[in-house]
Amino acid sequence: MNSQPSKIEKRLRLAGLLLITGLVVELVSLYWSHPTAFLFFLLLGGVLLAAGIVIYLLSLVSAES
Repeated sequence: MNSQPSKIEKRLRLAGLLLITGLVVELVSLYWSHPTAFLFFLLLGGVLLAAGIVIYLLSLVSAES
């Protein structure tokens, strides 16, 4: 049995981790009633979500057959 994850599995795990982290940041910033909460929501959460989506799509496109 091969217990080592393949290259695409590592990329998909990274993409999933970034997406979950971005969603958690956005969820926390929704309950935070301060003007900087919008910056955390937009900048930090948005960048993490965008990075997760881009890594996911790139891992699908560059998958080895």
